[in-house]
Amino acid sequence: MSPVMSYEDVVAISDPVERAALADKLMWADHPRRLELRTVRGIALRAALDSGVPADAIAGRLVVNVADLTWMAAPASPAAA
Repeated sequence: MSPVMSYEDVVAISDPVERAALADKLMWADHPRRLELRTVRGIALRAALDSGVPADAIAGRLVVNVADLTWMAAPASPAAA
């Protein structure tokens, strides 16, 4: 397996769907900056949705349902962090 991508590498991905998908994948791989990646994922998902990418297409890419995607895209409350 290749070395874990850095947080900075993830943030540098220009496509918001790809950025969200990679952040999500790394969160489940016990990345050392999981909480920050959760924030990156949410921001990227909101950017993709705001740009007109259909929710079902994004959900399919992340292998979740649209309801989960809505939850994932919601801004995290301070208590959740």
